[in-house]
Amino acid sequence: MHYQDYNGNRYFWATISGLAADTDYPYYYLVDGQYKVGDPYANLVLDPWNDRYISPTVFPDMPPYPSDKVSDVPLAVYNSSINDYEWKIKNFKGVDQSALVIYELLIRDFNGTEGQSLGNGTIAGVMEKLDYLKELGVNAIELLPVMEFNGNNSWGYNPNFYFAPDKAYGTPDDYRKLVDAIHERGMAVILDVVFNQSDGLHPWYRMYDIDRNPFYNGTAPHSYSVLNDWNQDNQLVQQQFKDALIYWLTSYNVDGFRFDLVKGLGSNQSYNATYDQSTNTWSGVTEDKTNAYNASRVARMKELHDAMRTVKPDAYFINEDLAGAKEENEMSEDNETNWANINNASCQFAMGWQSGSNLNRFYAPLDDNRIWGSTVSYSESHDEERMAYKCEQWGNTGIKGNVAMTMRRLGSVAAMMLMSPGAHMIWQFQEFGADETTKNSDGSNNTSPKKVVWNYLNDPDRAGLKQSYSELCAIRNGNPQMFKEGVTTVMSCDESNWANGRTIKLSNGTDELYCIVNPNITGSKAIDVPFAKDAAQYHLLSASYGVEPSLSGKSVTLPAGAYAVYGTAGMTDIEEIIDDVTPQVNVYGGIGEIIIEGDYRELDIFNISGQRIRGTSGLPATIYIVIVDGTSYKVVVR
Repeated sequence: MHYQDYNGNRYFWATISGLAADTDYPYYYLVDGQYKVGDPYANLVLDPWNDRYISPTVFPDMPPYPSDKVSDVPLAVYNSSINDYEWKIKNFKGVDQSALVIYELLIRDFNGTEGQSLGNGTIAGVMEKLDYLKELGVNAIELLPVMEFNGNNSWGYNPNFYFAPDKAYGTPDDYRKLVDAIHERGMAVILDVVFNQSDGLHPWYRMYDIDRNPFYNGTAPHSYSVLNDWNQDNQLVQQQFKDALIYWLTSYNVDGFRFDLVKGLGSNQSYNATYDQSTNTWSGVTEDKTNAYNASRVARMKELHDAMRTVKPDAYFINEDLAGAKEENEMSEDNETNWANINNASCQFAMGWQSGSNLNRFYAPLDDNRIWGSTVSYSESHDEERMAYKCEQWGNTGIKGNVAMTMRRLGSVAAMMLMSPGAHMIWQFQEFGADETTKNSDGSNNTSPKKVVWNYLNDPDRAGLKQSYSELCAIRNGNPQMFKEGVTTVMSCDESNWANGRTIKLSNGTDELYCIVNPNITGSKAIDVPFAKDAAQYHLLSASYGVEPSLSGKSVTLPAGAYAVYGTAGMTDIEEIIDDVTPQVNVYGGIGEIIIEGDYRELDIFNISGQRIRGTSGLPATIYIVIVDGTSYKVVVR
């Protein structure tokens, strides 16, 4: 091969002519006559050990691994058409970063054999559920890592190749079709990426013994060591990451990224550990040093963000840093958002325990003084225990073992989260109370396949929880003016607001929105609400499944564990149609239906997106505009 030395590195290349168009050419590199490695920039990878277990229905016409020629190295595939795809949606524009409601999704467990833990989910299965996610009301889908990982059954946090989609879920074009279909429904696509570590098949890991590997640390300088720790100070490593981000933004049209384990992405020396050059290892690594403010992490993420801006300036940028406010606020000044883990407080509330149940933290300024709009807060994620599981195991009296009460309290957690301004995230099946434990006995993450539980929606109380999520998302989608910066926000959802109830007040000009919650575990409660107008000025927008709140004067009466959301007239921000004729019909919403009493000639029904709806029954829970003989009504269907 030819080579050229540049900036301290030697680059090798060969030019090959006569390749046929749209033809698969598998290849690998032999380094120093000793090391067989794949291409780190491969767009498709053939695996000699695991590809045989991928069904032809998942990846039809997969290029065969040439086992008669080689058997022990992942192969790259060159094909002149591998990145050709005719996009339907070419210039998708999502919501502002601070308005995101993200659905975190692991393809492996999202679909497949109902009630089983087989890990056989596919892109095709996700496609079948996109209308469900659209109806749920989320505006972004975050996929757990899909870059070529080790084996076929994984969360994806063990990548080997950063430019190739894993074949266990489908073909490269299947991934593109998925992105297109998500965009068609008005939702964004965010990829989870892993720049802290790789598995053992990455070419740069296989090319060197670990004690002299310039790309990897023999041991990590930080306390978040997983698999093989990248040497973050190596400029080729950083260039690989930047190139990968640009590739997925352009070749797969994704809308942004969530960066895993950002605490491990600082410069080696920034953790104040001691380096042994002879063994390429670090000693004196402590959790305190890792968690301390780290300016190099701030600088690193800005460099990655700058690379993304060269091709998509408004791409979403989300850090799993889970660090102090100083570090994360500096990141937010670069228009980056940071994960905010509110799982413990959410579980405490759901279980009926007052201690540790501060849910003011869903709102960034009340979470250790984070900058407004700088967090993606969540009550569950793939890393956290399920709230419903903890309710079953350790719930207070009347909650443990009581599915109906558990679902009601989970709905109130959702209300306090989604009625708080800023971005939020829902972990898959959280919306109907998934309750399979996510932890091993030692507290570590259980990454084995989880049950596919769509049948949970056959339970009325679980379906009612999903309905609450849909209603709450509809309120956000229909009233963006209430969740933007500058809206007056008063949160009273900390531990002290238990016996007397919790409230959230949002006000913007004449528009007002109130979320009211009864945290108590028994008994109804009349909760004082800081209404600015007479009670008649407010309309019920959403309430816990099966609950009929009572509004009287300046108080709302709710049963234990329940929530209600009230708003002023005009909250859907849809232009009213004024008619001088006094209507002779009564129009109101029921559970899954719109009820119209009286005689009429013409009827039109629209959802809050302006789409015409056929029929008055079997409707998703949301807000509708019903026009009867020219008179417009806003109707809440539950």
